[in-house]
Amino acid sequence: MQPGNTNELNYLLAHFGLANNNNNTQTTNQFNVFSNPFHQQLNISTPQMPTSLSSNSTSDEADEQQLSIIINERKQRRMISNRESARRSRMRKQKQLDELWSQVVWLRNENRMMMDKLNHVSESHHRAVQENTKLKEDVLELRRMLSDMQISSPFHDRLRELVDEPSCDDLP
Repeated sequence: MQPGNTNELNYLLAHFGLANNNNNTQTTNQFNVFSNPFHQQLNISTPQMPTSLSSNSTSDEADEQQLSIIINERKQRRMISNRESARRSRMRKQKQLDELWSQVVWLRNENRMMMDKLNHVSESHHRAVQENTKLKEDVLELRRMLSDMQISSPFHDRLRELVDEPSCDDLP
């Protein structure tokens, strides 16, 4: 095993909680032997680390701990940032929902006012049609009366001219 691989293995062991043992070499060998079934079946022993590397292991452990602290701080900052981002997102969605509800209320009011106005215009139109029909009936009745009066009146010619004039119905 090369010294660069030792740091990576120590990091992995620290990550899984197995590197707190003072004898790093023994832990590494135990990890390799117990985690690899091939070693167990063949009863192959792994080579021991040289003693010169064990003196560097404390500084490596300190570096790994420092790196672990930095990584944890970054994770913590990322987690806080993600929470804040999620909170802002929820607030934006709530604001959009509130705006949509206010728009629904406004549109319902606008619809109600337009329906009221339409009903009012419709009623006015209906009244105007009824009044127009009644006025047409009155005109016909008055013409009939006038016609009856003309026959018995000395002003018969003049009244005939009035009756023959175009009526409101005949106009475009």
